[in-house]
Amino acid sequence: MLELEQLTKAYHNQKLSHAYLFEGDDAETMTTTARRFAQLILCQDDVQCSTKVAHHNHPDFQYIRTDEATIKKESIEQLVHHMNQLPIEGAYKVYIIQDFEKLTTQGENSILKFLEEPPENTVAILISTKPEQILDTIHSRCQHVYFRPLQREVFVQRLAESEDETMSKPIAELLSTYTTQYDVATQLNEEFELAPLRKQILQWCDRLLNAQDMALIGVTELLKHAKNRRLQLLTLSAINAYFQDLLYIKTGLSERLTFSELESDYTKQVTTLSYRHLVYIIEQITEAHKKLTQNVNPTLVFEQIIIRVKGGF
Repeated sequence: MLELEQLTKAYHNQKLSHAYLFEGDDAETMTTTARRFAQLILCQDDVQCSTKVAHHNHPDFQYIRTDEATIKKESIEQLVHHMNQLPIEGAYKVYIIQDFEKLTTQGENSILKFLEEPPENTVAILISTKPEQILDTIHSRCQHVYFRPLQREVFVQRLAESEDETMSKPIAELLSTYTTQYDVATQLNEEFELAPLRKQILQWCDRLLNAQDMALIGVTELLKHAKNRRLQLLTLSAINAYFQDLLYIKTGLSERLTFSELESDYTKQVTTLSYRHLVYIIEQITEAHKKLTQNVNPTLVFEQIIIRVKGGF
């Protein structure tokens, strides 16, 4: 991990910051890096100490995360109280807050006061996949560590190899069009039947190219499966990926395909499609995505794609 190497170098050069903000879409890698960095600061090469940190039972280490929508103010108050105490086993205290964007405004303000006047030898590691939701004043008091985007192929493999038997490679590929956040993807797969939605999406894309009147009729059926905003955004992302795939085939980049099992079908379709036509369709999908995020009626959004594609060429 390049990020961990940089942090390790800063530690050995005695250039530790009092607060770090880890930003990226790969929450798992950021969390692993944060834990290893905490082990370095607290333990150096002490295996027993590192084991305590890994199991969250080191007296100078605090780790906060929640599966709920927000991190409770009480959790932050307890953290601040604990971190204001002197270290017990070593020279430093370290705390990690996972999904920092989940803090309430009160919680963020409590942390902000803590960051403005940090206790000596205390290091904060804040992890976020949505840094735009964090107060600017928090950003300004942290050293930013930017994590490279997770490669789609790696993400698909990680999902497909999960313990969830319903997470097949085709479903993982579908989810990769929408997110590269592991937790977001697994939650969607747990909450919804994605295989029928995937089938409807691919069928609708084919109709958009070859039978627009049928695609118009098919919007109702498509939205029966994409029944809420998250699934509708996933659907648009998958539709966009379908047409990106066609561009990849046309430019000889078949190794980048999302829906790899469609390669032979794509090869036949692109013979009648120009670059300009494909780019135009992708532009309409991008515009539809903007409208959907602005709470425009989803039926109108999808119908508008068909009307514009049909009328544009």
